[in-house]
Amino acid sequence: MSARQELDFATGLSIDAPEARSRVHAYASGPSGIHAVSPEEAVRAFRERCGPGVEEKTEEIIWLDIVSPGEAEAHFLRHDLGFHPLAVEDCVRGRQRPKVDRYSGYFFMVLYAARINPDRQRMALTELHVFVGERFVVTVHDQRVDVLTEVLARWRAAPGRLADTGALAHALLDNIVDEYFPVLDHFSERVEDVEEAMLTGTEEERMQSVLSLRRELTLFRKVVAPERDLLTRLLRRDLPFLRPELLPYFQDVHDHVMRVTEEIDSMRELLAAAVDAYLSAASNRLNQTMRVMAAWSIILMAMAWIAGVYGMNFDRMPELHWRLGYAWALGVMLGVGSVLFLYFRRQNWI
Repeated sequence: MSARQELDFATGLSIDAPEARSRVHAYASGPSGIHAVSPEEAVRAFRERCGPGVEEKTEEIIWLDIVSPGEAEAHFLRHDLGFHPLAVEDCVRGRQRPKVDRYSGYFFMVLYAARINPDRQRMALTELHVFVGERFVVTVHDQRVDVLTEVLARWRAAPGRLADTGALAHALLDNIVDEYFPVLDHFSERVEDVEEAMLTGTEEERMQSVLSLRRELTLFRKVVAPERDLLTRLLRRDLPFLRPELLPYFQDVHDHVMRVTEEIDSMRELLAAAVDAYLSAASNRLNQTMRVMAAWSIILMAMAWIAGVYGMNFDRMPELHWRLGYAWALGVMLGVGSVLFLYFRRQNWI
């Protein structure tokens, strides 16, 4: 996905976004705490002390954050850091399904951070790629991700609580999943608005709001459901660098993802029930309209039949020259129409 484009997940279309200047930020842990370092110093430490393939690793942890990757950053990831070309291709192209892939000496995750765009009041998803090794973390993303800023602030404030990359990976996952709950609250309010709109507003407004909300919920579930599988794999202990003490914390994140998925499914069911109720009410209104039209058609047809009989042009027919014939015909028509009207009224057709 280009650095100048942002995916509008409400419409599925790409829209122009402000140009983001490519940046590489680097941080390293040390005896004096967490401090920013130059990218060159971080790469040197990565190759000599922290990267995959280094036999004698130090206690130092390197975190590289790459914003808006392009061809230069792809070359940096492939040749300077030595990551697999397939993983680097996923970082540059974007639009990947949430997943976790294991490579020699590290694993690669694709995650999505969610938030509500305050200007458009719609969900916005930001793709985040994470390389995690025993002593390094590399994050790659196109747009600003507030979760990374929060985790970095926690790491700098309390390095002892996030002393290894497994704890950092948990902090990233935990913060990302926690940000899903305000999005759920936003969707819950919109579902309630849609349910109320089913009773008011025009039909076009109802259908437009329902289709837009269903599309966003479907896209949100496509992001959350694979992350559930990602966490399931982490809990199977198939991946290195995760201490057994961290498993309950990853299990807690997994439970939160399960809850988010269930809430999404529940809202989709409520939305489907609201649509079914609207269609049922519309069908009932249509049936009532057809009954009224059928009843009046029968009444008018009976009156027209009488008028047709008395309007025939024959010399030899009853009541041809009767002085009260006109009044009689009108009276018969009104009488038959009244009887039919009362009958249909009793049958609740009118």
